[in-house]
Amino acid sequence: MKRIMHLWWIVLLVLLAIWAVPGCGDNEEPREKNASVSKEDVKQETKEAYEAIKNYTQEQMQTFREQSQSKLAEFEKKIDGLKAKAEGWEGDAMVAAEQQLTALRQKRDQLSEKLKELGSSTGDAWEQLKSGIDAAMDDLDNAYEKAAAEFDKS
Repeated sequence: MKRIMHLWWIVLLVLLAIWAVPGCGDNEEPREKNASVSKEDVKQETKEAYEAIKNYTQEQMQTFREQSQSKLAEFEKKIDGLKAKAEGWEGDAMVAAEQQLTALRQKRDQLSEKLKELGSSTGDAWEQLKSGIDAAMDDLDNAYEKAAAEFDKS
């Protein structure tokens, strides 16, 4: 019991020391007694913060747009590859391949439309569009993987 009480006092003293030490430094700059912030200062700082957030959001949108367009171009090549693989197929295999290629193109077109919306969106709506584009990208990727597996079977 004595040992626990002794340990408790040590912990208490350490916590007090941690709390007190930051206030002991002489690195603090003296504050002016009459220092005040004007309404104009607040307006200016708010405007600067708003501009910084706006610029950051625009940069993020541009980066996302470029990455998404690059992925879309990759899907174009992949779809073209599947089309080339299906050339010369006949009968049911050709019909199934055309159906899958048509479905992939539709998903690609939907994704392309969402990317166009992103180009004209404001900062407020971009997060929603981003999640929609991400979902459409995943959907296209899954559809491609499924179609590619089917093409490999044929």
